[in-house]
Amino acid sequence: MPKKKSDTIIKKSLIKEALGDINSEILNINKEKKNLNDQIQNADKNLENFRNFEKRLQQKIAALLEREAILKENKKAISLKEDRLADKLSKIQKIKSELGEV
Repeated sequence: MPKKKSDTIIKKSLIKEALGDINSEILNINKEKKNLNDQIQNADKNLENFRNFEKRLQQKIAALLEREAILKENKKAISLKEDRLADKLSKIQKIKSELGEV
């Protein structure tokens, strides 16, 4: 009979030890899980920050393209005025030379 009692005590001790090991492993797994979830949250925040940054850059590019279009229009208008002025100057020179001949 005493042998059965010591066997039971040994079995209980082994079971307690096994449960302790399992609980330790569960704690480690939960720590790793939390760490991974934190990394995912950080990655999500970083991704959102990059998306916002990209959006701001796209808005700046759009504004620059608008300014470029306006500047091209102004350049074209100035070029046309320059051409008209050159034509007028040419006509004036022609008239001057004709008047000089008279």
